[in-house]
Amino acid sequence: MNIFVYENLSAMNFDPISHTRATFDIRIGAETFLDRIQSIFPDADISLIVRDELKNVTMERHPGFAVNPSSVKDGLWLLGNVIWDKVDMKSLLKTNSAFYSGKKLVGANLSKDLGEKWMKRGGPVQGDLTIKNKEKVKSFYCQYLWDILVHLPDTVLYESGDYGNHLDPTKYPDAIFMNPDQIFVGDATIQPSALINAEKGPVIIDDGVLIHGQTYLEGPIYIGRDSMIKPLTQIKNSVIGLSCKIGGEINTVIIQGFSNKVHEGHLGDAFLGEWVNLGAGTINSNLKNNYVSVKVQINGKSVDTNSLHVGCFLGDHVKTAVGTVLNTGTVVGPGSMIATNGFPPKTIRPFTWYVNGTHKKVILDKFFKTTYHVKERRNKKLSEAEKALLEKIQNNR
Repeated sequence: MNIFVYENLSAMNFDPISHTRATFDIRIGAETFLDRIQSIFPDADISLIVRDELKNVTMERHPGFAVNPSSVKDGLWLLGNVIWDKVDMKSLLKTNSAFYSGKKLVGANLSKDLGEKWMKRGGPVQGDLTIKNKEKVKSFYCQYLWDILVHLPDTVLYESGDYGNHLDPTKYPDAIFMNPDQIFVGDATIQPSALINAEKGPVIIDDGVLIHGQTYLEGPIYIGRDSMIKPLTQIKNSVIGLSCKIGGEINTVIIQGFSNKVHEGHLGDAFLGEWVNLGAGTINSNLKNNYVSVKVQINGKSVDTNSLHVGCFLGDHVKTAVGTVLNTGTVVGPGSMIATNGFPPKTIRPFTWYVNGTHKKVILDKFFKTTYHVKERRNKKLSEAEKALLEKIQNNR
């Protein structure tokens, strides 16, 4: 089976996370959107269709896939920011049908001819297609980052069914486990006096994780491979990606990976990219004092989230100084640094050096020098494709 996973015109609704990755590479739980598609169709031949500026980094991240292919075949076209579900399998196999989640086109099963006609018109990154045969699907369409957070409990529950590594409590005799049947632990270390509570949802702890003593984890939770949870940390309803260092109070948060939130301070209803570092005492507000829904500036537009609880959204390589306080609905573009005595603005453009009310453009040479050191600490390198993308973002900020 051929599958074409694509971005469309709404890709930058996932600002600031989608500045540096395709929407299908955004984390939804233990998996990304794309991982979910691969788990449903493990034998499929997958091609990826992305914005031009992301082609090289996407090829680097997915070397086995065709990216922005010059020709297409008969196959499924699936929007990359949908949490696809196995229950939609029968609908997806109907040829020359379009799939809708509510009123939103989220995919199609197209002949080679229809697929090539769409691509000649610019493809999904330029506009939707029109097909008479329409199928309703139950899969969850995410329009913004906070939609992913809303669906987090269902996502972790779904993933726990495939994880397989059920907890063996005898390996951790001095830790405390509540509802142990819903706790899944890989080759991890859980120190004495850690309390893990799966009464409200599954807890998945991946390989190489270190859970220090006197921590409290309340599901649904996923802790990604090689991450470290400090003593006295509280985590609820959250997803921590690969190789993170976490401390303080975390509630309803997704972190893409390779980020540090080590010190005391509340982080709630938030979405963080990779290589983020929050200084000691950094906290965010996730509820307005007048209890009205939070508005967020996304892709140049003010968007009403229709939610009372919305925290912050921090792009890749964002750094905050000690004691930073982030307002409700704050969006910080990738490569930015915040050091201020009061609240910073609720919207900070990419590659902004914000210090006590002054906005300055980040100097790329200095940024790259720091980034090389940061990545070396995790045995990673800054590739030429990443560097070119970051330069383009800085130039177009």
